Amino acid sequence: MHELPDDTLADLLPLIKKVVNALDAENYNILQNNGGIAHQHIWHVHFHIIPKPNEKEGLVMQLDNHGRSDAYLDAVFETIKTRAHLP
Repeated sequence: MHELPDDTLADLLPLIKKVVNALDAENYNILQNNGGIAHQHIWHVHFHIIPKPNEKEGLVMQLDNHGRSDAYLDAVFETIKTRAHLP
């Protein structure tokens, strides 16, 4: 995804929205993997739209900050803001 031109990326989100609306899903996840370690198996940009009809069906995620402190996470956030030239 990071290799796509910005104008191409700008066209993708409205298309994803149309697909979501066609699915009539109130709850859903949008998943996009980049690189083999991130479980990308099809080597072009594509998005998975995964309806979440209830707690047990659809994408199930367990997020963990791996014991990292809030200070560490704040520092990562500041690094991203600086490198991406964000306000």
